[in-house]
Amino acid sequence: MKKDVVIPRLGSSDESDEVKIVRWLRQKGETVKKGEPLLEVETDKVNVEIEAADSGLLSEVRAQEGQVVKFNAVVAIIEGEG
Repeated sequence: MKKDVVIPRLGSSDESDEVKIVRWLRQKGETVKKGEPLLEVETDKVNVEIEAADSGLLSEVRAQEGQVVKFNAVVAIIEGEG
């Protein structure tokens, strides 16, 4: 089953509605586990690690390092069991 990796809203005090992808901590084709850091993003105030919401294979990366994306944007796909 495919699961979207989305950028969650990072708190109610965010002044911007977008973040910059700083770096991917896992690469396409790697296995990821739910709860482990997947990528790092930068807001206008802080850098934050985004954790994997599901376990499985990181089958697709849609946003590249340095790219600016909006909250709730699909940035990758994890293919898991079920």
